[in-house]
Amino acid sequence: MIWVLGVLCALALVALFFPFIFWVDFSADFSEITVRVRFFKKVVYTYTKCFKKGQSSEEEDVSVDEEDSVAAAPAPKVEKAEPPKPEAKEEPKSEKSVEPESKPETEKKSAETKPEPKPVEKREPAKAEEKKSSEEKASEEKSSDDEKEEKRSLTDVEFWTLLLTPEFDTRAWWAVRHALSALFKLFRIRFVDCFVEGIRFQEYENMGYAAALNGVLKSFPYIGAWDFRMDWTRDHEPHAEGHMRASINVCRVLGLILTTLFYGGIVAFTFWRRRAKILKTGELPELGFIRNKIVKMMSEDD
Repeated sequence: MIWVLGVLCALALVALFFPFIFWVDFSADFSEITVRVRFFKKVVYTYTKCFKKGQSSEEEDVSVDEEDSVAAAPAPKVEKAEPPKPEAKEEPKSEKSVEPESKPETEKKSAETKPEPKPVEKREPAKAEEKKSSEEKASEEKSSDDEKEEKRSLTDVEFWTLLLTPEFDTRAWWAVRHALSALFKLFRIRFVDCFVEGIRFQEYENMGYAAALNGVLKSFPYIGAWDFRMDWTRDHEPHAEGHMRASINVCRVLGLILTTLFYGGIVAFTFWRRRAKILKTGELPELGFIRNKIVKMMSEDD
């Protein structure tokens, strides 16, 4: 039994930390941009935009030539077949109309066998009064419950005053900052074999400075995978190409969900506690001059 539990724990860990890898292959120059998204080795999405005008005009010319050739071709002759002669049809024999027989006897029997209406029982007045009183009591109880459940909602001024309270704003921005940091950690992004070639300056001295700066940038984590190549011979057109690797696993997704629920719950609890206090006492927190102006502006817009 312990061996089975160990195997299940190992499989659960593998499922939680197994990386799902997405690759984004891109290339761009002055004539064409190509982006291709791959999930492992399977191509999921491809986008290509071409800036050359010659290709589109050639395609339009080909379509026009085909239409002209189809219009110029003579239509094949179709021989008209003679319609067949109508054959003489025999006239159907007229059938004599059969008059429905009267059935007076059956009508008499059905009238005799009709059930007599049952006498309507009269309800006792005491029972009717008891039912009415119970219904009235139930309606009164429902109305009292509805009145208890219904609460006064915040006005526009109270709502925006609550949102723009400095203490609430600091708590909300604190929660948003932690949630965004968890979102940015969801994917682990890495650039692979990225380069930009065809970089030219008027003076070779400036190109030397740029090449030295490229060597310094190699020490940074994301920019280090990029290679900025100077066009010393001036025979390379500007061109950029590379790959971006983004990995994700189930553990990071669960961490993002739990982090969002945790910090969102803190903000919601703070909001509802302050809302209940305002509805109970009717006292609004004091705001500064700028925040009061914003509250007035937002309440007027609503």
